[in-house]
This record gives sequence, structure tokens and C-alpha cells, in this order.
Amino acid sequence: MVLLKRWLRRGVLLGLVAIILGGGPVAQAASKTVTKVPARAAYVMDAQSGQVLYQQNADKRYPIASLSKLLTVYLTVKAINDGKIKWTDQVPISRDLLKLSHSYAYSSLRMKKGETFTVKQMVAAAMIASSNSAATALGEYVAGSNAKFIALMNQQSKDWGLEAHFISSSGLDNTDLKDYNLVLPGTGKKEENLVSAKAITTVAQHLIQADPSIVQISGKKEDKINGTQIYNENMCLKGQSHYDKATNIDGLKTGFTENAKLCFTATYTVNGQRMIATILGGDTTFSAMNKLIKQLKKQYQLATTTLNDRRITLANGLSTTVWAQPTSSQAGVWYQDQAAGLTTTVETKLSPAQMSSGTVNAGDPVAQATVTDTKTGKQQAITYRSQQSVTLFADRVIFNEQTQPDPLLQTLVQPMATAFQ
Repeated sequence: MVLLKRWLRRGVLLGLVAIILGGGPVAQAASKTVTKVPARAAYVMDAQSGQVLYQQNADKRYPIASLSKLLTVYLTVKAINDGKIKWTDQVPISRDLLKLSHSYAYSSLRMKKGETFTVKQMVAAAMIASSNSAATALGEYVAGSNAKFIALMNQQSKDWGLEAHFISSSGLDNTDLKDYNLVLPGTGKKEENLVSAKAITTVAQHLIQADPSIVQISGKKEDKINGTQIYNENMCLKGQSHYDKATNIDGLKTGFTENAKLCFTATYTVNGQRMIATILGGDTTFSAMNKLIKQLKKQYQLATTTLNDRRITLANGLSTTVWAQPTSSQAGVWYQDQAAGLTTTVETKLSPAQMSSGTVNAGDPVAQATVTDTKTGKQQAITYRSQQSVTLFADRVIFNEQTQPDPLLQTLVQPMATAFQ
């Protein structure tokens, strides 16, 4: 299978793609009905709450091409957040990946022998230019080998309960990978990544939560890596051929192979609320994405409540409090026919580790705000994080190496402990 990696390049091919994809932005539909998306599958969700606004064959696995890189980048960001690697680390590039980077069909960033790239540069190359060499190099660096990283991808999918099966970190299938010694042992000659629309949208949600700046990275129309110009294949970004002011798509990732067809996971905001939409296996996917988003904006309304910094009492009977900041400045619920009725509750929630040590560090989660729509029962949970480090009580000495829960502390925080049961 030939991967058309330069199908959206500047020049002659751009005009051809515009014809194939059905021209410019589609006008808003007069009806509030959401028409079926002309593709294999689709899924739209609120990135913060997970509330689903649209689904079509959402749980069926399909080829997703380079949307696979969303999980590769998530696992890279996770390794950074866990302190295992750093953004500034140099990523080794094997001889096979150098060869892959020189392929006209499969490459969007040509790499030179002896050239060095940081993790940050490789993430940018994978997200903006969909570089297969960059994505594979990240996987090998994070897990130690290509095979170990694929196992990590599948384990993460299993942990999240996703309908997904991965055989590559880039989205290339085995017919493409065979020439670069990247075929996973035990997989078929034509095997490929198979992932549902719901699953890859969920991956995108986790990625944005792990690193919100990924939206800004993926929203760049072009960039330079070590002096080499790279271009974004997302034609719905501002300034691109399918940008629509009414949808204002600002990220996230595209993918295309002859078998997967055009796949697209997009991010956009409505009244400050971050949304994620995926369409798999279409021919007019950019136009279809704009149309889908505009129809949903007509069908649904958003009710929001503002969340501010607040003082959190850490334990019953103790005077220790901290100023805490919500991870989002608002929470929202989508409704159709009946207006939402929002209520907000905030509960202290300390982890077993915090209870055991008797300490709370700056940045630790200490509470949860739950916004509930009393009309539908839909909820959104927002975490509050401490803005300072404190001990849970001032008149007792706390040793960080303590392994057994303090009896007094355990008694005082028993009401909160039940929240974890």
C-alpha cells in the first residue's frame, strides 16, 4: 500500500486535493437535525467532561493511519510528566529511520546522518508534519525498542478500555514497514492499526489533559526543525483551504492511507469549552467536519459555571487549609430541549499517600468540584490543586518516610477516606 504523504503539499497537489475534498466550507444547515457523516465513523465529545454529542459507528475498529501518533505522543508526554525523560533529551535516530526519512512516499521530514533532534522537536515533527520517523524514534526512546513501545500502546489502550489494536507507533501498516525492519514479530503481512472513533477521541482527550499546549503545537500551519521547513496537513486550520470561522478548528491531527482514507481528529472551542471531534474513513472529511460541528452547535446549547480559586479545608476537626486552583476555569453541560439547571459541590479529596505522610505538596490534588445538571443528571468533575505545601496539622512532627498511617490523622480524615472505597 502506498502512503500518499505529500497529498497536501503546496503546489500542484493542493489544487487536486481541494477538488477531491469538495471545495470550501459548507454553509450551515437550516435544520437542527444532524445529518449522517459521509464516512465510516464519527464521534464528538466535550474534552473536559467526556459528554458525547454525536456518534456514528463509534465503537467499531477501523484503520486510522497517522491518528495513531496521538497515542505515541501521549505516551511520550506521560514519560516526561513521570520524570523518565525530558523535553530536551536527544533522541537517537537509527539507520532504518534515517532511510525511512528519505522516502518520498512515507516521509515529511528528511533527516541527515549525524543530525540531532530533541524530544520536543520530534513531538513537533510528529504532530505538525506527521513524521513517521519522528514518531517511531520517540517510541523507541520512551520504551527502549519498537516492539516494547507497541506493547505499551496496547497496554495503555487496555487500561483505558479502548477498542484498539496497534502494530505501529506511526500509523504505517506492515506493507509499508517491511522495508525498514519495523514489522512487529507475529503480525500479518498486511496488518495495520485498527482503532475505533471513540477510542482515538479518548486518546486525544488524555493527551490534551496531559499537556494542553499540544493544541498550540498541532495548530501550527508550518514550522522549522533544524532549519528544515515542515508543513501541516490539517486544512481546517486558520489560513488553510478549509478553514471556517464558524467552527474555528485549532488542532489536532490528520491521517491518510489508501486503505484508511482520510481520518481527522479536530479540536475546537465553544464559549471557552474545549471539544474534540473525530471522523474516520471519508473522502470529504474536512468539509464534513466543518458541517458536523456547525450542525451540533445549532442542536446543542452550553450551560457553564465559573470555577474560582478557593480555600480548601483539608481534614475534619483541623484548622489546616490551603488555597487551591481548579484545573479549568469553568465547567459545562450541553443540553438540547430543556435548559440545564447547574449545581456545584466541592469536596475535599486526599489520596492515601497524603493521608499516610500527613503532607500536601504544592500542585497536589486536594479537592474535586462536581457540576451537575439537575435536569439530566449529567456531571463534570474538575480537580482542585493546592497552591502551597502544608502539613495536615501543626503540632505534630511528620516524617516523610513514615510508612504506617498516623492513627490520629486516620481518625480525622475517615470521612474523606470513604470517597476512595
